[in-house]
Amino acid sequence: MSIQQMFFSSLASGGGGFVINGSGLLAFTPSTGNSKTFTISCVFKRADLGTSIIFCAGDFNVAYLAAYFNAANQLIVEDYTGSSGVFNLRLDSNQVFRDPSAWYHMVIKYNSTAGTPSASDNGVFINGTQLTSFSTATYPDQNDTSSWNTNVAHRLGWGVNVNSAYYLNAYVAQFAHIEGQALNAGSFGETTDDGFWQINDPSGLTFGTNGFLLEGGADVVA
Repeated sequence: MSIQQMFFSSLASGGGGFVINGSGLLAFTPSTGNSKTFTISCVFKRADLGTSIIFCAGDFNVAYLAAYFNAANQLIVEDYTGSSGVFNLRLDSNQVFRDPSAWYHMVIKYNSTAGTPSASDNGVFINGTQLTSFSTATYPDQNDTSSWNTNVAHRLGWGVNVNSAYYLNAYVAQFAHIEGQALNAGSFGETTDDGFWQINDPSGLTFGTNGFLLEGGADVVA
């Protein structure tokens, strides 16, 4: 069974976009790659509100990179280093996401190779706009390594800790990983003349050795 078949059960295109008719869960363990510079892009629509895991690389309470909604429907992106017990990256958005009818395009860029990594190198975009209001904002030190793109379990649509599993209550239309580049949302879409965020075809991007694009038609792995 391919990655795409595990994660997406049915995807149809129309009107220049994508509509997901069903979704599933995906877990995979990549070979160790570039965990200092990468981009993650995900297109989803929430089916229910409250705590919900978009993805997690590694295990909660050990070491992990995860994106999830908390009980207040705020988006949290955090990279926890178990060996030192600190967050390399933690962005707790003050914005809430309570519309189950809306499609969201989330882009996360991570780059710890700059002299002083900051919001210009690391950040979260929703529908083309970088989030800037956080209750907590912690950025990596130079050359910090993330759990993403290391030889640990990567779970799309769920995450685990030592006691239980947590799941994503949403429909997912697209998921992409770009290895070795920290890209802004503009690499994946653009704002139309009437002010809407349009998601473009990302298949022409350079994905890197472990990079991939999952969408309804077929897997694209560079």
